[in-house]
Amino acid sequence: MPKLLILAVCEKAIIDRAQVPSLIGILQGINVQLTGEPMPERAITQMRWAVFTSWQHELQEVGREFTQFMEVITPSGEAFVRAETKFKTLDAQDLQSRIGYDLVSIPISEVGFFKVHIWLDGDTENKAEYRFYLKHVPPPETATPSLISDSVG
Repeated sequence: MPKLLILAVCEKAIIDRAQVPSLIGILQGINVQLTGEPMPERAITQMRWAVFTSWQHELQEVGREFTQFMEVITPSGEAFVRAETKFKTLDAQDLQSRIGYDLVSIPISEVGFFKVHIWLDGDTENKAEYRFYLKHVPPPETATPSLISDSVG
């Protein structure tokens, strides 16, 4: 069974033609600026972000197919995204597989930890987990007009 080398949540994951990954802006938390208006109960906002994994294979796994499962869980425990991806390595000189998921939105009505779970072939007992915190930032206070005195004396 392949070994998970990297599980990262970031702003962008790029895997070039030579299969070299670049991870941009590792996500540690999200601040949502409130407007002062009530937020809809199931508010979702557009935000580009990515989930990236890299797996290390053993030589005897070359050509064997595996399935990676991924899910994003909201702070209340609801599944926001679920995906599965089949993968294999065909090159005995490159025993790593890389998988990237590009996401374009995220729910913002709940404060708390989001969890990204990754596992292989239904092996839910060995889930890897990445957490990040979403918090609401109060609206900026509006400036109170001040009286400016311009006295010439």
